[in-house]
Amino acid sequence: MKKIKYLFLVLTVCAVAFSSCKKSSTKPATPAQSISLKFNGTAFSSSTPTAAYSKSQGAIQIIGQLNSTTVVYLAITGGVKVGTYNVTDGNIALTFSNGTAEANNFYSTAGALVITSFTATTISGTFAFTGTTTTNVNVSITEGTFTSNYTNQ
Repeated sequence: MKKIKYLFLVLTVCAVAFSSCKKSSTKPATPAQSISLKFNGTAFSSSTPTAAYSKSQGAIQIIGQLNSTTVVYLAITGGVKVGTYNVTDGNIALTFSNGTAEANNFYSTAGALVITSFTATTISGTFAFTGTTTTNVNVSITEGTFTSNYTNQ
């Protein structure tokens, strides 16, 4: 009888111990999407950047619609990985547009894009560049940051 009581006690303790252990049901937090920058010192930001990645072409493009007429466009060609991409190397394009006329498009002439994280679903980084219009007006894009989910194409 003592053996049965002892066995029952052991089984009860084990049942309580195992039933109180639960697997965590929380998923890792997905980073919030955002893109922000300063255009000649004026801050712009958006929580809805879009990005598309083509593995076969080794290219990614990230677009931030900052308001109805203001857009920033970031693109890398020739392979995407964590690291620094300089405008002078020729494998990136950084553009800022703050209107619908060609005179409002600023194309990068110097600067860099830094990829700080590149996973199977998201890309994050920073950027800063000097932009010039077709009429030689220069601007500074500084303190640029982005985190975006991307689609595979």
